[in-house]
Amino acid sequence: MTDHIEVLRGAFRETRQRHPFPIDAIVVLPDHLHTVWTLPEGDADFAMRWQLIKSTFSRGLAHNERISQSRLAKGERGVGNYPVDWAGDQSEDGRDCGERG
Repeated sequence: MTDHIEVLRGAFRETRQRHPFPIDAIVVLPDHLHTVWTLPEGDADFAMRWQLIKSTFSRGLAHNERISQSRLAKGERGVGNYPVDWAGDQSEDGRDCGERG
């Protein structure tokens, strides 16, 4: 992910323009990321936002991107189908806390 940070930023920017939410914290590592978001009141659809971020990011990658045999077999590109770890509830101050990949 760090090799394609501008594409990732663009995916977040595009998604947040369509479905606004603040990013309270983000850490981007070479193969995954961690985020803390505050979702708008009455709109807790984080799954839709992740789908948009992942698909926009993948479409933004070069078509000659190196893909491992494992990912190729699964039909995956830049962002794999990593499990989403949901903290289950919001923190005491109302923020959505969890790890995403």
